[in-house]
Amino acid sequence: MRDDIRRYFITYGLIAACAFMFILLTLGGGSTNTRTLIRFGANVSLLVQEGEYWRFFTSMFLHIGITHLLFNAYALLALGRQAEYLFGHFRFLVIYLGAGLGGSWLSFFAHRQDLIVAAGASGAVFGILGALLAFGWRNRAFWRAGLLQNFLVVLVINFAIGLAPGSQVDNSAHLGGLICGLLLGVLLRRRPVYPVRPESGAEE
Repeated sequence: MRDDIRRYFITYGLIAACAFMFILLTLGGGSTNTRTLIRFGANVSLLVQEGEYWRFFTSMFLHIGITHLLFNAYALLALGRQAEYLFGHFRFLVIYLGAGLGGSWLSFFAHRQDLIVAAGASGAVFGILGALLAFGWRNRAFWRAGLLQNFLVVLVINFAIGLAPGSQVDNSAHLGGLICGLLLGVLLRRRPVYPVRPESGAEE
């Protein structure tokens, strides 16, 4: 496990950052408390229009409730190590942050007249998924391993959940992250194309 953390230190660092911010939210008034979320930097379109653009960044490290945190942490663990292995540490971090900002921006644009409080790493996670799709689109190993098919199924299911009546899932953030991830995946893809699976230890 220790070797796994050293090998994918960006992935584990991002998960730790989200967990740390969740603790601060909890101690500061609760992760589901609207006032607390706004105070710690959740994405609120009306406040962004007043010049608080930093919320695009801070909101991707905040989560509303423990279930929200655990779901995104698991998704980041599952996809992040694969992407960090394929793209390298720095490129992976650029993809995460770029996709997270893209998701925050589209969420802001879609809800610019609303008082919706948005937070979470979902846009960044969808960006990682988009980058992996861009990386493996012409890689036969991805198709043979069934990875691309699995990624596409995950995309469809998550967007369908967001369209369900009463859903609080922000598909605009997902879409913004996915588009940015696809673009960054194409721009930052390393050559030659590396094997599909990370080294031993990554699956622990």
